[in-house]
Parts: sequence; structure tokens; C-alpha cells
Amino acid sequence: FFETGRNAFCMGKTQSKPTMSTKGKWQWMDDHGWVPYKPSVSNKIEAAFLSDGDPVTFTHGSKSYVIDHDDLIQKNKSTGFERKIRRVGKDGKPITTDKTTSSKPVHKKTTSAAKKKTSKKTSKAESKATSSGSTKPVITKLSFPINKSYSCPKKKQIDVKTLTNYEVLDDDSKSTVGDTCQICLCDLFDDDDDTSIVVKLSNCVGHAFHLTCIEQAFKYNQKCPSCSYAYLLQGSQPSGKMKVYLNKSMKCSGYSCGTIVVNYSFPNGTQSYMHPHPGKSYSGTYRTAYLPDDNEGKRVCKLLIRGFMHGLLFAVGDSVTTGQKNTTVWDGVHHKTSTSGGASCWGYPDKGYFTRVTNELASKGLFCEEFMAVEKKIHKKWLLKRQLSAEHKELKGQELTKEDILEMKLDPLKKHLTARGLKNTGSKKVLQQRLIEAI
Repeated sequence: FFETGRNAFCMGKTQSKPTMSTKGKWQWMDDHGWVPYKPSVSNKIEAAFLSDGDPVTFTHGSKSYVIDHDDLIQKNKSTGFERKIRRVGKDGKPITTDKTTSSKPVHKKTTSAAKKKTSKKTSKAESKATSSGSTKPVITKLSFPINKSYSCPKKKQIDVKTLTNYEVLDDDSKSTVGDTCQICLCDLFDDDDDTSIVVKLSNCVGHAFHLTCIEQAFKYNQKCPSCSYAYLLQGSQPSGKMKVYLNKSMKCSGYSCGTIVVNYSFPNGTQSYMHPHPGKSYSGTYRTAYLPDDNEGKRVCKLLIRGFMHGLLFAVGDSVTTGQKNTTVWDGVHHKTSTSGGASCWGYPDKGYFTRVTNELASKGLFCEEFMAVEKKIHKKWLLKRQLSAEHKELKGQELTKEDILEMKLDPLKKHLTARGLKNTGSKKVLQQRLIEAI
């Protein structure tokens, strides 16, 4: 969901305007793309949309959501987390959500000659505006989120299930995860406590926790307490909005390309449990940052968007520059708030800026896509190694008799030998004799 803007469907070619009698279907954006709602939910949203009714509420499993068909947002009522939604036609293509469209579809033919003429006029108009010193920006939509918003969770309990995709275990799993909770150090599978749920986090091997223990731990740090695998670095950023657009006529000093403009806006609010003084009010802020529209700028912009969505760029605290208390301040990731003036004026040129800001983002667990692809491969190998280690430990702990070994098939025989660090090559008879001697 970090790779697509709330109004992503507006970024394509202009669609023909349908009548309001057009039956639309609704979709929501998950981590990989657009997903259709169930027909019952989609029909409910469409009915509310056509009648200009109130936002639609529905439940999925144990979670409850609110659909705002005007702002095209799906909001989790528990966490405040938002995802984009859109309205599509029968062909699956996005259709307008403008209720003021005319009753007849608008179809406009454009010849290739007319297109060339139009583009020439547009480029002339743009160059004229630039030469005349006009301050109106030339805005181009980017391939990453536009008008993206982030809401600070209201509940004290983070949704560990969604975050870690944990697996609930039973007594049969003792041999692979042990019998002790790595947080409270009590027995995992207590026969006297039927209410205690034992879980194994998806990217962890060889250890497990009581669900209540891991939920408590994840309120403060979203890393595995045993192996330190980071499932999420969730910051204490207050609710706000981030807008990104490209201004081709604006230049950062030392760069010939256009400029990516990033606007942050935070309203005044009340501090939550994640802030220094829960219940007290804090003041918001409005900040603008600039990045050159080159490969480095785009890469950092994507990381900033991800950081904003995870609440890692701002915090509530005391301002070092103004001395104001309980206000919205930067949280350790430096931004360029000027297009010129150099490093001393928080502007460009600044040769070391991208290295510094990349390191600052990395310290918060935010890495570029190329690095993450390599890390995923490494983690996959590590995970496989840990799984094999756990499997070998289980096999090694099994009590075998001579009769068991003689009845074994070839594959299990080889696995038992490997688990004990013995050679697994040779005929079945040789392998059986080798394992009998080992036990």
C-alpha cells in the first residue's frame, strides 16, 4: 500500500463520464494491489454513495471498518489505520465518483494531429509561465503516494495478529519451541490454565510466547524479544497528512531536474498513550521539504513516505529552536526545508545529505527496496537453517530401537543420520548399521 496513492485511479487516462445510474463496484487496496469487496459490502457502499448517505460500517472477522465513500478511505475503527478504496465499472476500470456529472456520457475523439497540437500549446503555455516569473507550479503526478494520510492508533493494544501473522500452537509443538515463554519464563503449556494462548511469530524459529505476553511487549517495541527480528518500527508520530507533488519549474541548487515537494500538516490535538504527557494538548505544525527529482531523490522520497506511514518522522515534544513545549517536532530524520543556501541553511547543494538521511532512515528500520530484497534472501536462508536445526534437534531427541531402525525407509534413515552429524551415503543396509552403532 506504500506504492499507490489514495486517488491512484485519477492518474490514468481520462475516462468517459458515466451516468449516475451506472452500477459501480468497490475495491480496496491491500499490500499488493486492488482487491474487490464482497458483493454484499460493495452493494452497501454503492447504495450509500448514490444516495449520498452516511459512511458505511462493516466487520471482517474480529475487525470493524468504516468506509468513507466521499474521501475514498477505509478506516480500521480500532487502530485508525487507513487504506484507499475506489469505484470501478463492470470492466474493472475506475469510474468517476463525481456526483455532478451530466446525464449523458461524454465521448470525445482526438486525432493524433490534434493531440500533437494540444501538446505543443501546453508546452508553450508552460514555458511562457516560467519565463514570465509565474509562481504557479507545474505539477506532475508521481508513481508513489499522493495525499497520503496516517492516523495514530487510538487503542493501547497493537494488532499483533496482523503484524506478525502468528500461529497458535498446541502441546505437540513442545519439541520445536521448548516449554518456556521467552518473556515471563513460565511454562508455555500449563495444564492448569486453559485460557493461556501460545503463539509462534511467523518469522521466528525455535521459540514461542504467551499471547498476552507478546501483546504487552509489542506495545513498546515491535521486535521479537528473543531473536530481535523487527516486525515493525512503529513511532509515536501524531495524526497528520503528507502530500507529495512534482514541481518541474522549481530547481534545487546544483540540480537541473525538477523538484519533489513534500508537505506535512499536523493539526492540534490531545496526546495519546504513545506521547510524553497523555491527555494533555499539543500544537500541530506545517512543514515543507524539497528533494531533487532524480534517482536519489525518488529513492529517499519513497523511504520518507514509508517512514511517515509508520509514524517515524515526527514526534510530540519540546522544540529545540523555539523552546515551545508540547508541540510537533522532527524525530531524527533531517529534511531539506530550502532549495538553496547550502547545508548551513538547511538547503542545497549538500553533497553528503543523501548518505546522512539514508543512514538516519536505516537506524529507524527503513531501507531501500534493493537492500530489502537481499536481506529477505539472507533471512530466508537463516530461517531454513533454523528450521533444519529444530528438526535435527527433534530427531536427535527421539528414542530409537534396533527394530525401529530396521523398519525405517531410506529418507527418514538419512535424516536421522544427518541430525546426528553422520554420513548419509551408502546402501540402506550400511546406513542402518551406521545408525544402530550410533545409538
